[in-house]
Parts: sequence; C-alpha cells; structure tokens
Amino acid sequence: MKILDFYPTNCKNCYKCVRNCSVKAIKMIDDQAQIVEEKCIACGNCFLVCPQNARNIHSDLENVENALIQGKKIIITIAPSYLGVYDEPYKLISVLRYLGASLVEETAIGAEQVSKLYSEYIETTKKDNAITTCCPTVNMMIQNYYPDLIKYLMPIDSPMVAHCKMIRKRHGNDAYIVFLGPCISKKCEAYGYQLSGVMDAVISFEEIDKLMESRNINLSEFEETYPDLEGNYMGKKYPLEQGILSGISNIVENSKFTPVSISGIENLRKAFDALSNGEITNVLIEANSCDGGCIGGPAVPKKSKNVYARKIRARNKIQTLRNIEYKNYTPEEKKLNYVRNFRDKQYIHPAFTEEEIRNVLEQTGKHNKSDELNCGACGYDTCREKAISVLEGLSHPQMCMPYMRSEAEKISNIYFEYSPSIIIIVDLNLKILDLNPVGEKVFNIDSNSVKNKPLSFLMPDKDFQFVLRTEDNMDGRKLTLDKYGLIVYERIIYLPKNKILFGILNDITNDELKKEQIINFKMNTLETADKVIEKQMRVAQEIAGLLGETTAETKAALLKLKKVVFEENE
Repeated sequence: MKILDFYPTNCKNCYKCVRNCSVKAIKMIDDQAQIVEEKCIACGNCFLVCPQNARNIHSDLENVENALIQGKKIIITIAPSYLGVYDEPYKLISVLRYLGASLVEETAIGAEQVSKLYSEYIETTKKDNAITTCCPTVNMMIQNYYPDLIKYLMPIDSPMVAHCKMIRKRHGNDAYIVFLGPCISKKCEAYGYQLSGVMDAVISFEEIDKLMESRNINLSEFEETYPDLEGNYMGKKYPLEQGILSGISNIVENSKFTPVSISGIENLRKAFDALSNGEITNVLIEANSCDGGCIGGPAVPKKSKNVYARKIRARNKIQTLRNIEYKNYTPEEKKLNYVRNFRDKQYIHPAFTEEEIRNVLEQTGKHNKSDELNCGACGYDTCREKAISVLEGLSHPQMCMPYMRSEAEKISNIYFEYSPSIIIIVDLNLKILDLNPVGEKVFNIDSNSVKNKPLSFLMPDKDFQFVLRTEDNMDGRKLTLDKYGLIVYERIIYLPKNKILFGILNDITNDELKKEQIINFKMNTLETADKVIEKQMRVAQEIAGLLGETTAETKAALLKLKKVVFEENE
C-alpha cells in the first residue's frame, strides 16, 4: 500500500523535496515528484519543506469513522507528546470521547514496559553497542542503509506496538485500536501490525485537528478530563530528548555502555558512520529521527507552537507527575511477547560505467572537473551523484539549474544580439537598461553611453508611459521617429515581476516609402484615367450626335473603370 506520496497537481517542480531528502528517495517523473518506497525512511522532511503542501499521506480517518458507525468499541492510545503539542491537552481527551472514543489510554503505558525490557536487554546482552528501536524511521534507516548495524538494534517492540498488544489482550478482538500521535512513519510501522490484527488504525494530531475544524469543534469549549489509563513518569518522558535514557539511567550507569542521545537524520548519519567505521564503541544510542525527539514530529498541527515551546511545555507538565504512580497494566500483559526482529533491506544502487556517467555529465555541459559546480540546486550534493541519479531514472539532465540558466541565457543573448528588430529595455522609471546592436546602429550610439539615461533622451516615451500606467502591453503601433528619419512598428511588453519594460521596434521605413510610391503611382494613373475619360466622352458625344445615339453605355463603362482605379488606390 502506498502510504506516502505527493499530489501531482500541486507539485511545481522546485526540487526542494529532493534537496531535503537525506536518502534521495524522490524521483522526478514528467517534472513531478514521486517517492521511491524502497528507498524512503518516512522521516517526513520532504513534506515539511514542500512550499505547495503537495503531500499525500494515507489516512485511516475514514476507516475510524466507519468503525464508529458500525458501533465498534474505539480505544485510542495517545502518544505522550500530546502534553506538549496542545495548550490544553486534557481537553483533547474530552474531544476524543465526544468524537466517539470509548476509551483513551496513554501510549506511555507501552513505553514503561519497553523501558523494563530495555533494562533487561542491557544487563544481559553481549553486543558491543545498542540502539533504541522506538523510532520507525531510525529502524528503516538502519535496515536500508546501515545493515551492518542491525545487530545493534534492540529486538524490542516500540511503545505503540507494545501498548496495542496490551489493549488487544485486555479487550479482545472486538476492540478497534487507534494510535494517535505526531509521527508519519508510525503509519508505515503499523501497516504489518494492522494486517496481523495487533492494531487497526493510525492517525496524526494533524488529522485530528483537521477533523475538528471540519466539524467546527472548538477545543477550548470542552472541560478537562483525563485518560482512562495513564502512563507513569518514565513513559511520559519518551517524546523528549534523553527521555528514554533517563528511565533506564540506573541500569546504564552500571553497564559497559556510554549513553548518548542523538536526534535528527544528519546527526544520526554521522553517528552511524562512526559506529560502522569502529570509531566509537560500547555506546547506547537513544535514536530519534526528529530534531528534539518525538515532540518535533512532522505531523503536528501547523498552528502548534514551535518545537522548543512544545518541549518546555511537555517537560513542565510531565514534571508535575513525577511522584505519581499509576497501575496501568496487568501481570498477563507483562508476559506478552514483545520481541521484534529486524532484517536487511539494503537498497542496492545499480552499477554504472565511468563512460556512462561522463556521458550524462557532458549532457549538462560538464566536460571536465572544473565544470562540476556541485552547487546542490538540483537536490544532489555533487554533479556526479546527479549524473548517477539520471542513469537510475530518478532525475533528468534538465534538473541542472546552472546549465539550464546558461542555455536560456545563450538563447536570450542570441536573440538579443542577432534580432533584426531594435530591442530596448527600460526600468520602471523609464531609464535605459540595455540596447541591442541593431538599436546601436540605427540610433548611431553606443549602448553603454545611454545606460541609466531617460528613454526620452533617445526617443519619445509617451507610449512607454501609457503601458506603465495601464499595465497593458501595446501590441503594435506605427511610430515616426523624425529625429532619425525612421518609421517603426512599435510593441511594448510590461514585465512587472522583472520590473522592466521591453520595447521591440521594427523598422518599416522602406515599406512605408514603397507604399507611398505605389499610392503616387495610382494617383497618377487616376489622373490619366480622368483625362482619358473626359476626352473619350467628348469624342463619343460628337460621334453620337452625328449618329443620333446615346453616350450612356460608354459613360457607364468608363466610370466603372475609374471606380476600379479608386478601389485599388484605397
């Protein structure tokens, strides 16, 4: 099932998603961004940076609403990050009940169990290193790109999965279990567990907010109520940096491991590289793909305060619950199987010859090493990486912006330099910015000498003023430039985004002279015709008088001839 992708109609081909994808799991097909599932780690960065909000994320909301209609028992497990995401978090609990939830429990319950399993693992493992497995993006990142580190992933369920197993054990198959949180990658993690019946749906805080908006539900109008089952202090801290480590600190202190909390994809990449290279060892890595931990998840409502405000709010709220203990799960639930195995899903890049790579580079003007700017505008760090992506079918040569700009400038310059028309460019103050060679020749002036001078210095600017005032292009007007003995056909184009006016003047002086010559010729012909007619009429009248005939037909014929001459003249 396709969980993450872009709406093609919204994509504007800006490559911002490609630039911000750390694993380059986005391909451009027909100038539209598409996610490559086998490469994607579902971090959500591409969706966060998309200026067109083109993200298309699979939603389980419709399924949840259908379950409500069918009268199913809806049980929601809510991620503890809600304490920081919402100004009035406990009012959200009331809203969830209002929407139809039978029970609302905190995922922190599952986190508490996971902490105990982590502690047991740390005490017994013979592995040199250990990595937490709460974040599905981290798990995918290691399985796809660092398969040599799979052995260090602690083989334990995430808090979401652990808590869903608890709920299923307690309430049976009649329960419809929904996870609610700030994460996109949880939708990917949940898919297999949905098929196996551990849980039924995953929805985000963002989706809940949109649902509330569509139903005109105002959170502030509700009373505060508390979850039916709450997690303990240890589990509530999971969405914060150091949150996992603080819950198992006593065990870690007495172990061989040095604890380190790492958040953010790029920071994780550096740590995993160091781990792979043997530069670091005997470390316990609390790994979070989102900066600041889960509290910085990509699926929080856009109106929510920034990540640091969320972090402080969550920390303050959780701190007040430090000494409160909750009895939140049964001994039977503790004994459930929470083991998770990870497997190698490494993405294998196709191999290409140096000749193939060079051929692609040359398509974009990279004939030698100095031509490779490595500017990153296309989304790839180097021109070589970009060339390889073209061969993989992930991108196309035209994504090289410096090259395309250079080509566009070449075409523009060729037109400007070799156009048979006079081209003059002015700013919004009608000061001359540029004049092409034809203009220089016609006006007998060097373009550099007139730059930044008023257009009126060179020619009448009344038409340019009109275009500037009306903001309507002038599609063609005959203009006489007496100063230069010219008659031109004038077109003026207004480019507001560029803040310029573009004038194109076609010299029609010779055409107009020829036209005048033709008119003179026709007028002379007309005068000759008049004389002939008059003479013929006199002769005709004399003959007719002698013969006693009428001149009417002769006159009509001659007038018809005269009319034809007049029409041709017009």
